[in-house]
Amino acid sequence: MTNSQQELVVRGEQVERVFINYRDDKYIVNRRYQRKLIWTIEEKQSFIDSIIKGFPIPIILLAEPVGRQDGSLEIIDGMQRMDAITSFINNDFPVGEGYFDLNTFATTKDLLDRGVIEQKSPVLGRDKCLSIASYPVPLSIYEFAIEESVDEVFRRINSGGRQLSRQELRAAGATNAFADCVRIISSRVRGDTSNTDILLLKDMKKISITNKDLDYGINAENVFWIRNGILAKDHLRQSRDEEMVADLMSYMVSEDPVASRTELFDDYFAAAPSMSGVSLERHDNMDLAIRRRGPELVCLDYQRVHDSLILVLDRAGVTFSELLFPQGGASNPIPRYFQAVFLAFHDLVVKRNLVVADSSGLINCLSDCGRNITIQEGGRWGAENRASAVDSVVGWLQKFFEEDRNPDPAQVHWVSKLQNLLTNSKTEQSAYDFKQGFLTLSDNPVFDNKSFEKILVTCAAISNISKGHRGYVLVGVAENAKTAERVEKIFGCSTMPHEGFYITGVEHEAEYLGKNLDQLFQDISEKVASSELSEPLKSYVNTHVKCVRYYDKTLIVFEVMGQEQPSLFKGEFFERHGAQVKSIPNENLGALFSRFA
Repeated sequence: MTNSQQELVVRGEQVERVFINYRDDKYIVNRRYQRKLIWTIEEKQSFIDSIIKGFPIPIILLAEPVGRQDGSLEIIDGMQRMDAITSFINNDFPVGEGYFDLNTFATTKDLLDRGVIEQKSPVLGRDKCLSIASYPVPLSIYEFAIEESVDEVFRRINSGGRQLSRQELRAAGATNAFADCVRIISSRVRGDTSNTDILLLKDMKKISITNKDLDYGINAENVFWIRNGILAKDHLRQSRDEEMVADLMSYMVSEDPVASRTELFDDYFAAAPSMSGVSLERHDNMDLAIRRRGPELVCLDYQRVHDSLILVLDRAGVTFSELLFPQGGASNPIPRYFQAVFLAFHDLVVKRNLVVADSSGLINCLSDCGRNITIQEGGRWGAENRASAVDSVVGWLQKFFEEDRNPDPAQVHWVSKLQNLLTNSKTEQSAYDFKQGFLTLSDNPVFDNKSFEKILVTCAAISNISKGHRGYVLVGVAENAKTAERVEKIFGCSTMPHEGFYITGVEHEAEYLGKNLDQLFQDISEKVASSELSEPLKSYVNTHVKCVRYYDKTLIVFEVMGQEQPSLFKGEFFERHGAQVKSIPNENLGALFSRFA
């Protein structure tokens, strides 16, 4: 598509129509450059107040990407404003003396009558609600937009940096290997991952971080950086966690120690031309270093180290800040102390391929070690001082590690990965399924063949989402407290809660059957091999099924990938509708096969 074929349409669309489009899933967000909802409730209320008073608001820029057949529009600029409008209509927050009156127009009244939305009180006056509903929201729609031009438009709009933090400005439109790895790793550590970059606007709340008086999906207090006293909550709003990841990653992939300073971060991203003095040579060298190691491996390296630290902290029963500064913890965030320890673990775990051999000794060594780590103060952290701090920590810790004689790459990164998959399921339910186990929950448990067959049917249905689409069925995860309590009662085991899920594991089932985990896994593999899943899906599932560890729990994970053609089970085609699996009638097979064309 040439630039001459791309058109810009400007129009005013009433708030009522905007909300209807929102409910009809017409507004989407691309997480490659739209990261999270960050407006405070005061900012949202001020914006809605401007609409009530009839003040002009900034234009919202949408794109109609080439090839998209569902009529959806991608939000390039104005996501916070669009969310403020739709969430106010949705009764998520009040303005002035009350909440939006859901009886104001037909769509909200229908949602109210069906119990989809609850009317909160006090209710805003009808005259104000009518003025909101009829307010013309200025929209600029970029038609026939190709991906590269959307990236460029977003970058140019935000290059002034008036509303973005410096790190957000760096990341705006940056799509090199370094920027992609920083984005992916940061999202995994925060816990706001999604299975795909394209999300509905209404799903952004599920993977945004809770703000004051705004109940989003992820509680800031539970985010690794905040919980461990490494960064402050306001740092998340400014994307300082991404700056931290960029800082760590640049050191990890460089042959020689590198300094930590703002100008270097600008060079690594090289995304904003308004930043003067950017070194493209340094940008290219860093990008080459990422590609030399491989972006996927760089991300796995980070997760291996991160998970090793999480397990140590879990064993210690304290936060990172409390471990290094046990006398009440550090009074301020301690990002550089974290870097020294993290990079020391990277040296031991990744570069030397070692594993923790003496957890107790390691914890004792780390306890109160902060006072012995020499950290350079000020805005810059020189390469020599940084390397000296890392080397000192390596020297203290290395005697508590040993060579990893039985490396299992399938298990090393599943503490974080499992949590990420649980989060992903909230925004793309059709690609994930969870089973508490393979046995019935009767008083005398037996292997549940019907449930196992449902697992295989679900695998076929997930593979039929589209070619190359990845999904998972995780066995050893209960989706509600009642099921978890039943597992605990029957088998006398404990479960681990996480964000509304309960990790049960499958060890108790193997023990009940008089088998070890290897024998249980072999039984499952043989059942898949002899099943009526169609090829090549059957072979894919059987070669990718794996046991993974989550703290002291073992789960069995069925990984699914959409094949070149739709897949069957017992000669039937199936597909997922949310959490439901349904057989595909003959008249709908054409639509199924078109997804694989």
